[in-house]
Parts: sequence; C-alpha cells; structure tokens
Amino acid sequence: MADRASNTAERSSGEADARYQLHLFVAGDEPNSRRARENLQRICSEYLAGDCAIEETDVFSDFQRALEMGIYVTPALVIERPGRTVTVFGNLSNTRKVLDALGLEASDDERRETLISGA
Repeated sequence: MADRASNTAERSSGEADARYQLHLFVAGDEPNSRRARENLQRICSEYLAGDCAIEETDVFSDFQRALEMGIYVTPALVIERPGRTVTVFGNLSNTRKVLDALGLEASDDERRETLISGA
C-alpha cells in the first residue's frame, strides 16, 4: 500500500526548528477529521504563532504508521515535546485541553468558555 501521509509545515522555515512537533492522524475527509484539521490550524495560528510543524497521516492510506504509534482511534493528535509525548483524541474542539497538552495556559476567555460549556 502506498504511503500517502502528507506533511505540511506552519512555518515558512524548516520543520525541524519548529518549537512544536505535531502529528495528526485522521480518517480521510470524515467530519471529525476535517474539524480536527481546522481546529489544529486555528490553534497553531492563534496560540503558537505558527511555530509548529504538522505532519498528517491518513489512516485510510497508511494505517501501519498509526498502529506503530499506538493510535487506534482517529482523529488523534500526537504532541512530541522534549522528554514526553502526549496524545489528544477527538476533533480538537476543546481548545483548553489541547493547550494543556501543549503545556500552554488558556486565556481567561477560554477558561470561561470551558466552564460554561462544561467540556
């Protein structure tokens, strides 16, 4: 089976020097996968100032890579940080959860939104 994992970088410079190394596993263009892509792009733009490298793997094209990394549910975001790896499952609509996984604090507005929505 051909490896069709796509690689996209948020930074205009090389991926290797990006502060945040992110790997998003999706299932084609399914609704939750599409939302995860959109939410991740928004989070990278708004909170990471584009200082991230995003690698995307479509499990329909390359399920072996997902299995090797222990990913059995999509969408899933693997965040590689020095000394630890964190995985967030779902469409990434809970911004606070993603920011926590990235080691960042949510703004007061994000905290209020989380309290109101109960997420």
